[in-house]
Amino acid sequence: MRLRLSLIAIAACLFTAAVAASDLHVSPVSGEDLQNVAGYYDNGGVLLKALTYPDAYGNERILAFGGNKHGAKRDSESYVSLHAYGLIQDHGGYLARWEIKESNGGLLCGLRMLTPLVDIIDAGDGQALVVVPYWIDCDGLDPTDLKLIMVYKDRKYAIRGSLPHQQGDEITRTPGETFKELPAAVQKTALAYWEKVLAAAQKAGADRGEPDLPH
Repeated sequence: MRLRLSLIAIAACLFTAAVAASDLHVSPVSGEDLQNVAGYYDNGGVLLKALTYPDAYGNERILAFGGNKHGAKRDSESYVSLHAYGLIQDHGGYLARWEIKESNGGLLCGLRMLTPLVDIIDAGDGQALVVVPYWIDCDGLDPTDLKLIMVYKDRKYAIRGSLPHQQGDEITRTPGETFKELPAAVQKTALAYWEKVLAAAQKAGADRGEPDLPH
């Protein structure tokens, strides 16, 4: 009897988690919308991920995420630049409510994506939190820069850190100046996601270990 109750409790927890994850109604962009969004990435750029979700007012939102590998960079697998858009459908077209841009910074540096972790998640208060993680690594002994850029209610926030390449140096984590303006529940969610990003980046070789995760 006790085992049966335990199984029921576990099933209830899993069901609750599944419902919570689906509350935001996030889904991949498809069809004509996908073709239109891909058009934002030209001159060698490529769309890597596109997700759609309704905002609090019922407007259809799109997160478009992509990059460009053409140009001076550290290695063939790295990107030269990253570009993410927060789009809202408007009279048959799209309006950009925000953008995230980043470049590798020079021919001795490479920008790496963590595309599987680019997502729209519950911020901890039922609202959408856009999360865009990536890192930049340069030749030499300087640390790898790890970044998590987030968008909450159309405002951008960031957590930045570093992965050291010299013995004795430590991993760092520095929330941006405006991070403290977020509600406590959202801060908690963002910091928990940072730990997930950090683990994935290390697994992918951001600390110059042996990579074993596609990125």
